[in-house]
Amino acid sequence: MKLQNYLPTGHLWDNALSLLNARKRLGYFPNSRQPRTFNEHILAQKWFFEGELELAKRITDKAQVKDWLTELGRDDLVVPTLGVFESVEDIETYHFEGELIAKSTHGSGEAIIRTAQNGKAFTREDLEVFRSWLAEDYYKRSREPNYKGLRKRIIVEPLLRDETGNPPKDFKFFCVNGEPFAIQVDHGRYTHHTRQLYDTNWNLLPYAMCYERNPDPMAKPALVDEALQSARQLAQGFGFVRVDFYFMPSGLKLGEMTFFPGNGAELFTPPEGDTQLGQIMLEISGKR
Repeated sequence: MKLQNYLPTGHLWDNALSLLNARKRLGYFPNSRQPRTFNEHILAQKWFFEGELELAKRITDKAQVKDWLTELGRDDLVVPTLGVFESVEDIETYHFEGELIAKSTHGSGEAIIRTAQNGKAFTREDLEVFRSWLAEDYYKRSREPNYKGLRKRIIVEPLLRDETGNPPKDFKFFCVNGEPFAIQVDHGRYTHHTRQLYDTNWNLLPYAMCYERNPDPMAKPALVDEALQSARQLAQGFGFVRVDFYFMPSGLKLGEMTFFPGNGAELFTPPEGDTQLGQIMLEISGKR
């Protein structure tokens, strides 16, 4: 278990640990009080969260966000739910069908994909993984305030596939003050993970973030403009949020909404990309 799980919590501790983590990963000591880079902006939001934090917590919960979408009249964005479980025993006795994906409602980055056979989908090893998810307090691990106090549950959804028969690409819309300014596209997330960044006019940006960058731009998907409009709607009221969509043959589906991507420690190649994206954020927010 990581050291931060044993260290004190609270605003000062959370931010100090986040800055030290970013310094270790980025190679520079971020200035979260006067942010200039993309990562500094993300860390600054830990010092002063712009928006309603309780709403951010609800949106972060992978089950509760679906109720929020319904209240907004955006049922069209909701991915169906097969079940939400508070114990491993409930999962073990549930009758599943088809291809499915399991995630924790209170964590980030974890997923298990399986195909049910005779009503059973998960192995003993999978159930032990679920047990570890239910035992983890992701807030202590990440020190992201929107995860603090979330109910610990496992959500199971049908596995989405796009028109090629593969799991859909992730299209992630970075928004400041409700305005999208960049689009992250993840390819082959469960195979060979690559990533591209585009501006909102679908120009490929000349830097990579965390993963290898394919230098060949992809054709602009038909749903980009609709996704930009939906991202504007969902991002209202927050300083920064990343709105993630799946582009499906039937239309858009919301993946998740993220307030602290990479925990403010995303490596850029070349490093200048960190500053360039940060400057765009300053221009939009009027703080340049």
